[in-house]
Order: sequence, then C-alpha cells, then structure tokens
Amino acid sequence: MENNGGRPTAPGPQRNRSADNHVSINIENLNLAFSVQEKLMSLPTLSSECCIFRVPEKLRHSHKEAYMPRVVAIGPYHRHSQSVMQMEDHKLRYLQSFLGHNQNCRLEDYIKRIRSWEDRARSYYDKQIDLSSDEFTEMMLLDGIFAIQLFLMYWNLEGTPNSDRIFGKPWMLNDVRRDMMLLENQMPFFAIEGLFEMALGSHQRHTPVLLELTYGFFMPGVKMEEVPEAVMESEVKHFLDAIRLSYLPSAKKAPYDINEEVKLIPSVTELVAAGVKLKRGKSNRLFDIGFNNGVLEIPRLSLYHTTESYFRNLIAFEQIYYQGNSYLIDYIVFMDHLVNTPADSKMLIDLGIIENWLGNEDAAADLINSFCKDTFLWTRNAYFYSLRHELVAYCQRPYNKWKTSLKRDYCSSPWVVLSIMTAVVLLTLTVVQTACSLLSLK
Repeated sequence: MENNGGRPTAPGPQRNRSADNHVSINIENLNLAFSVQEKLMSLPTLSSECCIFRVPEKLRHSHKEAYMPRVVAIGPYHRHSQSVMQMEDHKLRYLQSFLGHNQNCRLEDYIKRIRSWEDRARSYYDKQIDLSSDEFTEMMLLDGIFAIQLFLMYWNLEGTPNSDRIFGKPWMLNDVRRDMMLLENQMPFFAIEGLFEMALGSHQRHTPVLLELTYGFFMPGVKMEEVPEAVMESEVKHFLDAIRLSYLPSAKKAPYDINEEVKLIPSVTELVAAGVKLKRGKSNRLFDIGFNNGVLEIPRLSLYHTTESYFRNLIAFEQIYYQGNSYLIDYIVFMDHLVNTPADSKMLIDLGIIENWLGNEDAAADLINSFCKDTFLWTRNAYFYSLRHELVAYCQRPYNKWKTSLKRDYCSSPWVVLSIMTAVVLLTLTVVQTACSLLSLK
C-alpha cells in the first residue's frame, strides 16, 4: 500500500443526492402503502344483515336523552353506562329463575348455541364490538333470557311477585319498556327467538309465540289476537323493527315518480277555512287517514311524555335502514304540515284527534313540529301522496272558499241566520209590492 505521508487521501466520487432522495421517498411510500394495507385488511366487512345502528349525530345533538337508556342496557352499545349497572344483577336473577322453571336445556346448552350464532349476531351491529367471544356470548345470554323472562312475567302478571324490582314498581316497568324500544339498545331477534324455542319450543301449547309476547309487552292494552299480519309474517330484525312493522298499512301503494312534486298541505286552520271538516277516525291504525266528500278522518294520536323518544327512534331507524319504505316518516311529515301553530293542535285536541298528555296545546305543537327537523322524506314512497293532492285541490276550488266564507260571515249564529232570513223576506215583499204597484198603473 502506498504511504501518503499522513496527507489526507483525495475524496472518492460524490454520491448522487437526487438518487438518495429517490430511494428515501420510495421507502416512505412502501411504508405508507403497508400501513394502509394493514388498515384495509382489518376493516370490518359491511354485512347485509346490519340493522342495529348508532343514531346519527345530526339527529342526536339536540335530543340526546331520547336515544339513551335510563335503567337497562340491551346489547353492547350502552352496557357500561352508569345508569344501567344496577339492572345487571337483576338479569342474573331472571336467568336463575328461567333456568329453574325451564329445565329442558342446561345452561351449557344455551351457551353453546349462542356461541354458534356469534358471527351472525355481531354482523347485526354497525360498529365493531370490542368484546371477547366469552364476553359477547355472556351478554347475549343475559340480555336474551332477560327479555324472554320479562315477557313471560308480563303475560302472567298474576304470578309475578310484588317484590320484583321491575313489576313491583310501575314506573320502572315503563322505563324498561321505553329503553327496550331504543335503536341503540337492541339485540338480534333471531337469537332471542332461538333461546325461546330451546326452552319452550315443545311446550308452547299454553304459551303464546314470542312475537305475540313481544307485541303484548310493547303494545299494552292490545289483544294478542290483534297482532298484525305484517309482524307475524315478517323476518323481524329486533324489537324496534317489530314495533315499526305493527304500524305499517296493510295495503302498500306503488311508488311515485321521483320527479313528481309532493304537495305541501295546508294547516288545520287553513283546511277548515277552506271548508274541510275534520273528524276523528274510528280506526286505531295511524295510517287509516281518509278524505271523502270534504271530510278528513284522522285516527287518534296519543301524545305522552315517552312519545318523543318512541317516535324519534322509529324515525332514526327508518331514515337509516328503510329509506325506500319510510312510511312512519311520511306520517310524521303529514302531521307536521297539519300542525303549524298551537291553534292547530288545539283544534285537533278539541276534536279528540290528538290525545294530549303533555299539558297544553303549545307543547303538543312543539313536539310534532320538532320530529321533522333534520329528517329526510323519501318522496318515491310517500304514502299520503294522493291524499296531499286531493286536499290541496279541494282547498283551491273557489266554490268551497265562497261557501265557507258565507257560513262563517253570515251563518255564525241562529240570530244572524234569522236576521238574514227576515231581510230576504222583507226584500221579497218589497219587490212583490213594487211589481203590483207597477201593474196597477197600466
């Protein structure tokens, strides 16, 4: 080796800086691609069976309490909420009682069957459920048996002990019923039905089927034999879905052209001013609204303090899952158009069309008007499309307006009518007298 006497050697050829940058960028791109690929691989698949949703923020933000459980959690979304923790021990008591009275299957049999449904049950939720297989299976077992035992006890109230945490306190029963209607507080109906069949399938001669028990619990006061065919013949997704199905009209209407205009109907006050007569319908089905010979019949709508939560969750479910069949949304929009002011709601209350437990007509009007905020009506399936057109056309006829104006201005009381009749008689006599005088001059 040649000695350079301690002098520094001459530098070799310089590396190409652009090439280094190019290699660095390629490595960064590969790392980012690998990271994105990992996310794609871990992305949960969208199931066609997904039907239990978190309520969208645009619906939730101003009415959060309407979607939150108060005393009991069903399913995974609210199981750690502080307000529902006390009911978890009661679920264990119901399981203990259920196992004691239904000995067709052992606890291990129920667990084994539920675990076999786990993948399908998870696919019902729109969010990935961060629970182990054991945790998820236990939750499904406790919640499913809780619902079955609750329905059976409600069906046989005479045999329910007064010490029961739910049935011993009427307000608690109402809160439980309310909570089990919430969209975010559901579990797959097929799982509850499967547990029911395991326990009672071969011993149901004296026990209603699960759908009848469900309908009886959520529709208190309605007879079992009145369970709508739409409920009994459908593949029910969960409790809220069963409730919605019970409202649907028996006869569906063909969808309309999406380009056709949906008429904005006049308010109650405007309808009456145009000559429309309002009448409470005899049917107890909300969709049986009819208009014949100037008479608009509307079935009674009951407004309780739980009605807000009830309808908001039905509306949210339809808006997310049943966009092409948003019948309840169409009904709510129809009622919203009828009620613009407290005067409109007062008229409906006076006629018995609205049963108001909210205190006054202002509260009734505010509640009905608030339902449609941030709610989208899918116009192709507007069930009351034709009815809207009929009402608008009737109100636009000049003859109806003239007739109503005549009644209002000149027939408002018997004395006014008597005065008009007297004036007509006097006018007639004057004309006759004048005619006779002219004839006598000839």
